[in-house]
Amino acid sequence: MINGTRYRLTMEVNRQIALSRDIARSQTEISTGKRIQAPSDDPVAAARISSIARSQANDTAFKSNLNLASALAAHADTALKSVGTALDRANELMVQGANGTLSDDDRAAITLELRSIAEDIGALKDSKDSRGGPLFMSGGSLRIPVASGVSILAVGTRENVFESVPTSSGPQDLAAIVSAAADALSLTNPAARAAAVATSADNVTAAVAHVAEARGEQGALGSHIDQLVERQADTGLQLEEERSNLESTDVTAAIARLQSQQLTLQAAQAVFSRVNASTLFDILR
Repeated sequence: MINGTRYRLTMEVNRQIALSRDIARSQTEISTGKRIQAPSDDPVAAARISSIARSQANDTAFKSNLNLASALAAHADTALKSVGTALDRANELMVQGANGTLSDDDRAAITLELRSIAEDIGALKDSKDSRGGPLFMSGGSLRIPVASGVSILAVGTRENVFESVPTSSGPQDLAAIVSAAADALSLTNPAARAAAVATSADNVTAAVAHVAEARGEQGALGSHIDQLVERQADTGLQLEEERSNLESTDVTAAIARLQSQQLTLQAAQAVFSRVNASTLFDILR
């Protein structure tokens, strides 16, 4: 009889200890906001959470690369816009310069401005990116990894953008075309000047069209990068939502469970106290 009573007491003590552990766990889930405290709590969910965490870590690095690509593309677009504006002005000057009634002083002024435009285009060609490297790289553009096994171009090459203007005499450099236009206006022989100016005017017009096309291509690169940024943001939200569903505590349910556990423990303790208030003689009667 006594051994049976001790066994029941031991069982009840163990049950209350287990209830106390359950209460402590519920309190931890509520305070941390996480229902999984160890992989053994839910091995399948824990494995998926670990996989999501790795994906999120990779996405952080890829997001940084996308931000870099976006900044480079925007910088290149701004530079090309400036080149386009400069060439439009050069085109206007060539129309003026083709006027045979201009004085030598007028042609000298136009020549001076054209040389300044050529210098500006040359400086834009040598633009630096935020890291101090060339914005328009020679020999191939920088490929930026933006996802597992995926890399993109953010900026066109130096050769394609600045050095491959199609003209009647073959591919030419933008700045060289404008500089040649200034040289044409500087010729003293009227007939030679007129022929050279006509050729240069055609080349400047070709340069304007070339840069417009280059801006279109750069815009396409920028749009592609923007799409990738949006896509990654959507993926990031989906991963975060899935992770939250797997590991986050349902606070309302946890609080209700905690209250139930506390009431059960309190009731068990009250019963336990009353039972153990009996003496051995009370039990033997």
